[in-house]
Amino acid sequence: MTVAIAILMKDPAAAKTRLSPVLANDARESLALLLFENTLQFFRRTHSGGPVGVVTASQETAAISRRYGASVIEETGGGDINAAAGHAAEWAIGIGATSLLVVHADIPTLVDEEVDRLLAVRGRCSVVIGVSADGGTNALLLTPPDAIPFSYGPNSAHAHEAAAHKAALSCERLQLAYLSKDIDTPQDLRDHFEMSRSAAEAECFAVATIAEVAPGDDLVTLITEALVRTNRALAAGDIVVVAQKIVSKSEGRLVAARQFQPSQQAITLAAEIGKDPHKVEAILSESSDVVRARRQPPDGLLITRHHHGWICANAGIDESNLGDDREGMLLLLPEDSDASARRIREGLEAKYGGPIGVIVSDTFGRPWRNGLVNVAIGIAGVPAIVDWAGRTDAYGRGLKATLPAFADEAAAAAGLLMQKDAGLPVIVLRGLEWAATEASSARDVLRPAAQELFL
Repeated sequence: MTVAIAILMKDPAAAKTRLSPVLANDARESLALLLFENTLQFFRRTHSGGPVGVVTASQETAAISRRYGASVIEETGGGDINAAAGHAAEWAIGIGATSLLVVHADIPTLVDEEVDRLLAVRGRCSVVIGVSADGGTNALLLTPPDAIPFSYGPNSAHAHEAAAHKAALSCERLQLAYLSKDIDTPQDLRDHFEMSRSAAEAECFAVATIAEVAPGDDLVTLITEALVRTNRALAAGDIVVVAQKIVSKSEGRLVAARQFQPSQQAITLAAEIGKDPHKVEAILSESSDVVRARRQPPDGLLITRHHHGWICANAGIDESNLGDDREGMLLLLPEDSDASARRIREGLEAKYGGPIGVIVSDTFGRPWRNGLVNVAIGIAGVPAIVDWAGRTDAYGRGLKATLPAFADEAAAAAGLLMQKDAGLPVIVLRGLEWAATEASSARDVLRPAAQELFL
């Protein structure tokens, strides 16, 4: 099934007239072109190879469209938006598209995940409406492209929904966090600048009052109830960092050391380094190979490669902060920390909307440096690494090989509040810039074995 994307773009010289109290003519035109080019770049990137068309009567806009490889659909309706959308439907049918997504050119923040969510609905609905904050229609997905007549104008989301019902077509409304916000009025402009300003002033806060976690506990419920008790709520763009310890406890990964019967390898290694052979067997059972082992206080040093690829002490097995009457117990890492993060994310987004990112963090030591830091061992939504190649530094110098470990940096920041004696296993980071990344995994940070230089 082919989805055609059509961007509706007025003549920039005549656009944004409602901003005239705060912006002069040339500023409004520049803003309209900036928003349009941002929208065009986004859909050319996310819809690479798919048909993207721009409905416009402006030669300047047409020239920009061609530069990005988009089709130009001549707008001949004298500025009438419904006539322009009708031209888009004719174009989509003419190129054989089975669906048409019509979007406005004045949405300042476009997020891959939100567009993906919109497109995913077309499998069950003929009409999908991306509702704007004022009840309008910022995005309209039709299958087929001429499924209903266009009804843009005040409260158009309701009008499009009524048209779908009149045509006996299935319809769904989505009010997505970023896609619902456009820039039409001075207040829209102020709200956007306020949101941008807030993004430069990141906030980090702990979710207090989370009780001791037991096997089978629903972490989403525990987190949301604690947020209510502390008069907090999650917002679009938040990243929730969850301590591995409560994830493992909820998933029943607390095991008595005596349950691990030492193998001959474990017995030999335990004698060499001065460690309990049951603990050594537990570590070996969670590891693919031993990296370093030596006798060292307090109970021997054993660095292994965990089955997930992490190189860490004791395969990440923990004995601290396990709760009362937990002597002789061992807490293993989750069986799949990425899957754990995905489950938490799905539950939080169902409650608060999205995008929300989730990181499962643990405390690891570091080669060449003393001390421990929090790192990401499971992620959902957030990128593990951000590639800055092709961007410039603050002085305009081109960057060639800069790869910030975004998820690890976020986990380390959360670690400042998530201290061993604080009893604060959930931290929220707000105001960070990040793009939702569906296929990300915490294992994206692992170097291939062939590139390891010091093992």
